[in-house]
Amino acid sequence: MKSITDFALNNSRTVVVMILVIFFGGIILFGKIPKLEDPFIIIREAVVVTKNPGMTVEEIERLITRPIEEQIKTMGEVDDIEDSTSKVGESLIHVTIKDEVPAEDLPMVWKLLRNYMSDLEMSLPEGTIGPMVNDTFGDTCMATIALWSDGFSMAEMRETARDIRERINLMKGIMKIDLTGVQEERIYIEYSNAKLAQLGIDPKVIGHTLRQQNTVQPSGRININGTEIIVETLGSFKSIEEIGDVLIPVEGTQAAIPLRDIAGIRKTYVDPIRNPAYYNGHQAIVLSVFLFKGVDAVAFGERLKKEVKKIEQSLALGYKLDFATFQPELISKSVNGMVSNVIQAVAIVVAVVMILLGLRTGLIVGAFIPLVMLFGVVMMSALNIEMQRVSLATMIIALGMFVDNAIVVSDDIKVNLESGMDRKDAVLKSGGSLSLPLLTSTLTTVFAFGPIILQIGSTGDYTKSMGQVMIILLLGSWFLSMFASTSFCYWFMKKPAVATDKKEAVDPYQGKFYQAYRKILVFGLRHQLLVLGVVGVFFALSVYGFTKIPRILFPDGDRNQYTIYLDYPAGTHIETTDRSVRDLCAWLQDKEKNPEITGSIAYVANGGPRFFLSLSPIDPDPNNAFVIVNTQTGDQVAELITRTRQHLLAHFPRVHGRVKAMYMGSSEPGLMEIRLSGPDIDVLLEQAEQLQAGLRKIPGTLDIKDDWNNRVISAKIEVDQYRARRAGKTSQEVAGSLGAFVDGYRITDFHEGNVDIPIVGRGLKTERDTTSSLSTINIYSQTNTASVPIGQVANVYQRGELNRIVRYNQERTITVSAKSQVLKAVELFGQIKPTLDQLDFPENHHWEHGGELEGSAEAMEKLSKPLLPCFAAIVILLVWQFNSIRRAAIILLTMPLVLVGAVAGLRIMGADFGFMAILGLLALAGSIVNNGIVMIDKIEQNRREGQSPYDAVINSAISRFRPILLSVSTTMLGFTPLIIYHDALFYNMACVMFFGLGIGSLFTLNYVPSLYALFFRIEVPKEQVGT
Repeated sequence: MKSITDFALNNSRTVVVMILVIFFGGIILFGKIPKLEDPFIIIREAVVVTKNPGMTVEEIERLITRPIEEQIKTMGEVDDIEDSTSKVGESLIHVTIKDEVPAEDLPMVWKLLRNYMSDLEMSLPEGTIGPMVNDTFGDTCMATIALWSDGFSMAEMRETARDIRERINLMKGIMKIDLTGVQEERIYIEYSNAKLAQLGIDPKVIGHTLRQQNTVQPSGRININGTEIIVETLGSFKSIEEIGDVLIPVEGTQAAIPLRDIAGIRKTYVDPIRNPAYYNGHQAIVLSVFLFKGVDAVAFGERLKKEVKKIEQSLALGYKLDFATFQPELISKSVNGMVSNVIQAVAIVVAVVMILLGLRTGLIVGAFIPLVMLFGVVMMSALNIEMQRVSLATMIIALGMFVDNAIVVSDDIKVNLESGMDRKDAVLKSGGSLSLPLLTSTLTTVFAFGPIILQIGSTGDYTKSMGQVMIILLLGSWFLSMFASTSFCYWFMKKPAVATDKKEAVDPYQGKFYQAYRKILVFGLRHQLLVLGVVGVFFALSVYGFTKIPRILFPDGDRNQYTIYLDYPAGTHIETTDRSVRDLCAWLQDKEKNPEITGSIAYVANGGPRFFLSLSPIDPDPNNAFVIVNTQTGDQVAELITRTRQHLLAHFPRVHGRVKAMYMGSSEPGLMEIRLSGPDIDVLLEQAEQLQAGLRKIPGTLDIKDDWNNRVISAKIEVDQYRARRAGKTSQEVAGSLGAFVDGYRITDFHEGNVDIPIVGRGLKTERDTTSSLSTINIYSQTNTASVPIGQVANVYQRGELNRIVRYNQERTITVSAKSQVLKAVELFGQIKPTLDQLDFPENHHWEHGGELEGSAEAMEKLSKPLLPCFAAIVILLVWQFNSIRRAAIILLTMPLVLVGAVAGLRIMGADFGFMAILGLLALAGSIVNNGIVMIDKIEQNRREGQSPYDAVINSAISRFRPILLSVSTTMLGFTPLIIYHDALFYNMACVMFFGLGIGSLFTLNYVPSLYALFFRIEVPKEQVGT
């Protein structure tokens, strides 16, 4: 309080040193703070993968998925068990940890989850692989580097990619580098079922013979004259020809036949192709670079670019290294854009202040602005707050708020000097009288931002830095206004010449604007109920208008990228998906048709690495693919999305293609999801179909799908136990022989340099890829040498069955999702609600929201929890400040005024109401309350000095007139860069605060005096009645 200003005036050298430390420290640290495009979101999700080849979907669900879910649910840290997917032979369970669990405790939680899964492993059915816990699901790569070539094989590319990974791994800051798109080599020994049966050769004999011939093992140690020599037997294959030369014995004879005469031998890549990747249409190997948290991605990106260029120059001619995605470039673009907005906002505010306050006072206030900004930079560095979109935009938002402190102090000192006070006395009086009300007003704004800091969850992670930076700047501005601004005024503010007219010297509020405002004020005090009635009408209109504003959680992003999801019908072979992706990539790279596209990276049968924090990779499936498309500018994305959709509809009729823009926040804008849950599969499928049919009838609706997919055809081999016993075969032998023939079995390894290439035995393609040949495949056993065809011991037939069963929180659940080209998610839900109401929900069946509507509800719930305690803190603070409930009530009643201007701004500017607009309302409430606090504090100060209640109200409002107009003007103009450039994330908030502050403050200038007069029954003096 007064001691701060007193100390500053008596210790000028200390003030100068502190200012220099803040100034130069902020400049130096600005370049060292880690930079991100968006705030870091903690991914509290892991995936539990369990496999048991051969099990049906229902068996996986009953015997594996449900027991794992029950075990996971016993962990107190677990929030939801989302998307438990049971597929043929595989279970995928997404586990979400409660938001209340601290981020630093997550590694211990994942370890506990592994222990729980290890305890369960022994009780799962025989042949189960896992459960395996993937807790790196949330890792986000900083860059993806595509290695492709013209003339080199995938095997050569694989070795080159591994060498490149080793070299890049030497750079400091790297956590790991993953390889995607690697095609491992195989040596396939493919035999005819009929030929082996004719010769009487068991495939197991082929495998046993090859393993016997292909060995490298120690054969002892010998001692020669005190020197120990290790003896090794080297019998491994040196070439494919040697494998073909191996003699395979014919059972029951002395004859042996070379392997090449009874089987085809070929060296190739894994067949079918496994998770290929394509960069600009070229098959590629993608290196995904992951950094440790806290590493400056922009600075690292520059080093990585140089290293990659150096590595490329050292590679053989024909190899190419290109960045498929490169976060540092997007981060630098985002940060530089926001820094430019901050500089523009500061320049605008300084210019306005100098115009309205005069050059000298304007420079004093103008010097205060960068000082507070640099103080914020210093504290951000100390508290490990990254430089990103939200934290930088908060500086613009806070600019108009914290400059209010300097304006109020400087204006009050200027008024004191104009009243004839001594320079030091004028500064000390302002510092002493304003320190407490400014602190109170600052703390009310701090508490208004409290819910943003205290909010938990992914939305809280995204917006947390806004509250942190706002509080740093506001508290810093209060201290510096008492410490530095008062010093600046003492050093540089010129004392006006002594006026000859004493009245003019003691009353600086005789200007035309003051006189005009005085007349309006007197009229308002005379007609208090009229003023309150007008305010009430405007408030009612704003409440009505608020119901008509479109609502979203977070807006679409402004990245120069978009994504394509390709979903073939379930059961589609990966080679079909692969061909479609190659065709699509060729179209994307057609410069005549798509000149705006600069590159693309496609992943078949998987979603590739997580390259954007909010975008979860798709689960692996052979019928799915994921494509990332880079464009020249973000403005071209919307047109390209439409063009790509049209191309998919015209040229890929079997593909369900979803083309999406990048988005901000934690959930996709506009995505409407409805979860249908219950035990009866037929009921769920029927409900999902009716719901999708209803969505297809709504014009403009697209991306309609459910997550259970279509039914698939499966071939069933039903073993007849009686016939099998007569033939001396077991069910296990039937399954084993069939699996070895169709999928193949690993026999041994072929050693080639540093690589071990598996040798795999399997049937000929013409025999294994036809259902008609299944019954003729021969069954072999160890106890009975005679083989018999499957048809002799089993019935072979085909049947349609579920592709998958998805569960949500331990219930069978089908999620139906859709988007609209013209409607928001809430509006689309309103259109489909009648169809939903017509659905029949038997006992234990129900529905619930997903997608953006669920995300919005959860975000609001988490925001509302700390809202009440923070509001209570504001009330207590106000009552403590004034020791009066009525005075506190007057200030609190100014809060509804924020809605009047906010709604007007959203309607005029065509902006949506979303989460960021809600945060804007909180900030707006703090600003409006600040004006009320200082105004009422001035009223009380005037009354203590002997003024009548009426004069105290008039003079208080008059004295606050110019500071309010100045602070409102600077704040509003500070938002103009965000509005003019239509900032993707902050446009809605800027509209709320620009109009809300302007209109709300104008109401405050008359509303607060009228409320005060009404609450304290202040009467207008008789001589003023006719005014």
